[in-house]
Order: sequence, then structure tokens, then C-alpha cells
Amino acid sequence: MPTHTTVLNWTKKQGIGNFREPSFYRHEKWVLIVDESIQFGNKKLLLILAVPEQRCSQSKALCYKDLTPLVLKVSSSWKSEDIQSAIIQHIDIEQISYCISDTGSNLTRTFNLLKCKHVSDINHKFSLIIQSVFENDVLLNDYTKQLSAIRAQKSMSKNARIVPPNQRIMNRFMNLMPLFDWGIKMLYLMEMSHLTEEEKTVLSFLEPLKEFIFDTYQILALLNNIQKLLKNKGFSDETAQKAILMFSTLKSENSLKISKQVEEYFADLSSKAEEKTICCSSDIIESCFGKIKSIVKGNKSVGISDLSLCIAAMLGQNNPEKTKESMETISIEKLNEWKRENISKTLFAEKIEMNKIIDRRYYPKL
Repeated sequence: MPTHTTVLNWTKKQGIGNFREPSFYRHEKWVLIVDESIQFGNKKLLLILAVPEQRCSQSKALCYKDLTPLVLKVSSSWKSEDIQSAIIQHIDIEQISYCISDTGSNLTRTFNLLKCKHVSDINHKFSLIIQSVFENDVLLNDYTKQLSAIRAQKSMSKNARIVPPNQRIMNRFMNLMPLFDWGIKMLYLMEMSHLTEEEKTVLSFLEPLKEFIFDTYQILALLNNIQKLLKNKGFSDETAQKAILMFSTLKSENSLKISKQVEEYFADLSSKAEEKTICCSSDIIESCFGKIKSIVKGNKSVGISDLSLCIAAMLGQNNPEKTKESMETISIEKLNEWKRENISKTLFAEKIEMNKIIDRRYYPKL
């Protein structure tokens, strides 16, 4: 029976086998999806995926088999010039139709250096729009403070069943929906007299905020529906019109502010779409990072290793002949060479190296 190490090596070979030479990209136009992972130890993973432009023009969400790994590389930081260099080593700039990413300054500057069209990911863009409207909203700040107080005081009490969900610290404006969904449920339970008098007292702050809670819930639900539409059908003049029409039912001050910014975002996308359907979501790359996070979370002290090749291994079409070729032609030495060029030393390896130089005679004697 093959050991787990052997199976891991097979997976890594498949990952390397899924990378392509620059000549592979010369036959058609490509869309690049670019992102860098959160910090693992002292390193960040840069991941760049390539998708045929023709595939992005279809009204259908992307899946793993549509993707080709272009760059998978680790560094302590990723400056614009470094990302630019990594891209031009693997693909001719003339073959790039547009790039999708969040609005990180290093990524935005990279696309300016490359003179490539940049499509802002709809998740991050909507989060920034929500933040611009609600960040200094007195009612939202009051609402979230009250929820934090309940979590702190009632989580271990007999009223624990009414405790609201935790709010994420990072990207909190991308995750407001659970808080307002909870608020709607609690208001309903209070109105239907399904709560105890003590629980009603704890939640008494909700009634004065009822209009704000309902309005904000509608806005967030509407934005989620628009995201769902554009992620599944892509952005086009048709889907943009459907999305804008959804806002016609909302008339509050906050909804009008958000509607205006969404229209501005759509106008920017329209200028880049050139009357065709384009992809405006980088969810697929977030899913790839999720795979690595699930592997690394058990022991973050290891840092990013060549296990990141698991991402490349799961991409592209399932081709038995190509897999057979990868198993037969990619040696362990080639795996190690790829690791030296793209991963360098893991945090765990750096710690081992440091410990080796420590002279045990330096320790005080007991």
C-alpha cells in the first residue's frame, strides 16, 4: 500500500503538471484572477489563475475545471513590481483581456503598470459601499454596541438562547446580514409574545430601532440578491438593468445613497465590458484559499509549504493522459526544485535551522 507521503507526492506532481508554458496562452485571450492570502507565519501566498475570456463571457459561474494556475508563489510581502514580474514571466500581456481582484493598493497599481483593465470584485466593492454609508451611522454603532453587551453578559446565563451571533472583526461590513437577520427574528418573537418577560427586557432596545433594522435588512438582502445575479449570470447591460430595477422598491435615505454608488460601479464595469458579458467575482480564488486555510489551520506555525500545490492539482480538466504524464515525468528532484523557487523556507524550517545553531552548553547547569 502506498504511504500518505507517496500520495502527497502524487498530488504535488499533478499540481506542477497543471502549470503551462507561456506558449499555451498565445492562442486566445485570457482573464486573470489575482489575490494574495492572509499572512501565514511570516509569508503570503500569491495566487494568479487564468480563465479563457470566452468562458467568462458565458452566463454561468466559474468552477475549478475552468481554471489554469498561472502563478503560485510565496514571499514575505508582495509589491506591485513583484506581482508584475511574476505575471509577465508566464503570459504575454497582449493576451490578457482584463484582471479581477479586490481593490488592494498593490494589486491596483500592478494592473496600472501592466496597463490592463481592472475589474473590482463585487464582494469587496459592495463591502466598501456599505462601509461608506454605515461606518459613521449613529444607529448602527448603537445597535452593534448593544449586541456586544448582550453577548458579553448573557452568553452563559439562562437567557443564552437570545444571544446574537458574533460579529467578525475583519471585513465586518461584508458580514452584517446575520446581525440584522437576528434582529428581525427577535422583533417577531417579541411581537408574538414567544419570549419571557426577562428576555423582553433584555431586548427592549430593539423597538426604537425597529424601522432602522427593517430598512437595513432590506438593503443588505437586496445587495445579496444582486451579487447572486451577477455572480451566476455575469455582468452585462441586461443584468445591470435588472439589478438597478430592484432598488426601485426602496426609498430610504441610506438605500438611495447605496443605489447611487452601485450605479457608479456598474458604469465602471460597463466601460470595461464593451457590450459583452464579463465576470466580476473572484469567489473562486477565495475558495482556493479556503482549501489551504483548512490544511494550515491545524498548525499555523508551519507556515506555507509545498502543500499549496494542492490548489494547482484540483484545477483544470480531468485528463487521464496528462495525469499519467505528470506521474511519469515529474521527479522528486523537480518537486524540490519547484519548492526552492516558489516556496523557499517555511517558518517551521527556519525554526529548525535556528535551533541547530544553538549550543546546548550555553544552557545553565541544574
